[in-house]
Amino acid sequence: MKGALLLLAFVLAAVLVQTWLFPLFWPLPWKPDLFLVLVVYLAFFGDFFRGALIGFALGCVMDVFGGNALGLHALVYPALFFLLRILLSGVNTETLFSFYYMVAVATCLEVFLLVFLRFFFGGQKGLWGLATLGLFPQTGLNLLGAFLMVRLLRVLRRGSGWRADLPGPRVDELGF
Repeated sequence: MKGALLLLAFVLAAVLVQTWLFPLFWPLPWKPDLFLVLVVYLAFFGDFFRGALIGFALGCVMDVFGGNALGLHALVYPALFFLLRILLSGVNTETLFSFYYMVAVATCLEVFLLVFLRFFFGGQKGLWGLATLGLFPQTGLNLLGAFLMVRLLRVLRRGSGWRADLPGPRVDELGF
């Protein structure tokens, strides 16, 4: 139960930061996608059903607050979750390097899926140039968000009695 509460707290914190703080205080056009980082984290360390459900919920929240086509992210985030679970069958999930690598891969896959679906269903042209222009800054910001989330997880695991309830790597593995 404690793990579910802490996961809910992580999700609510990501929702508040992504939908309220970043639009107010972040001047750059690219922002870290904390929802994507949470989807990758859940694909790595979380339960299958809970991760897919939270990915869908995060996609719905992103659609409501993002002003995009309704249902676009609600389709993309669970699809990314399932793709990552398939890709993780051949990856060593005990190291954090593979987690950071999958954050970068998931960023590229998210951009590809968003542009493809917008082109396929909306008929919008010229999106590939815009998407690839912001791919490297977005990947870097997502990696920074993943690094900060792992650091926060390290602080929570060392400072609380909830060590066993938090999904993720062991405390001694939480270095870079």
